[in-house]
Amino acid sequence: MDNINPMVSYDVVSLPSQGVHYEDGRKTLRVAYLTAADENILTSPNLLQTDTVIDELLKRKILDKELNIEELVDEDRQAILIFLRNTAFGTEYTIDLTDPVTKNTFEAKVDLSVLKTKEFKLIADSNGEYEFFLPVTKKKITFKFLSNKQENELKLIKETSKDVIVPLNTKRLEMMIRSVDGNRDQMGIYQFIQSLPIKDSQDFKRFVSENKPGLDLIVEVIAPSGEKVPVLVDFGVDFFRPFYGI
Repeated sequence: MDNINPMVSYDVVSLPSQGVHYEDGRKTLRVAYLTAADENILTSPNLLQTDTVIDELLKRKILDKELNIEELVDEDRQAILIFLRNTAFGTEYTIDLTDPVTKNTFEAKVDLSVLKTKEFKLIADSNGEYEFFLPVTKKKITFKFLSNKQENELKLIKETSKDVIVPLNTKRLEMMIRSVDGNRDQMGIYQFIQSLPIKDSQDFKRFVSENKPGLDLIVEVIAPSGEKVPVLVDFGVDFFRPFYGI
């Protein structure tokens, strides 16, 4: 873990997930600063065409190799990308938006330093699971947040399924729910999920969305008309566009 080249400059980045997705519970990663050599990645036509620039960048910059990049959840990836961009260019990020009143496009400058980590209040039990009480069935379930690998599995099911009805909602619940009133039998949980009232399902998914650790990526800018416009910070290749044209 400590075999890091002393010539490499790095900092410790706090992970918004607070380690809830990882077996070792790690809450930080050591991340190297962007260098001139990294321009080879960020301006590579081959990588840009395959949309793998971000993955290659993370593989190169994350110094703690015990954590597989594929296991890194989105919110932690985002925190690392913000760190890399802020330390390379400063915190100002320019985005093209549409004025909701005039419908004209305008350029807005977002200060990435104002992005905050959501407050995480849930307390895990001895199994590393979290509790939720289903209001309709009156059952107490325990669950775990999905890993990045599981999220990718769901995406693959959606992309490759030839069925008219793709069971993504129930599959997601199967991956998350670990017990129902203390019962851990997988077949019993599967059958319970199949007949779960939709209100219970929606309330649970809303609870997970509201309580999942991560970054608050919504910032507010003022359009030329004076109207307030909420902006979701995006992390595509354009997030590093100051490199292009240099």
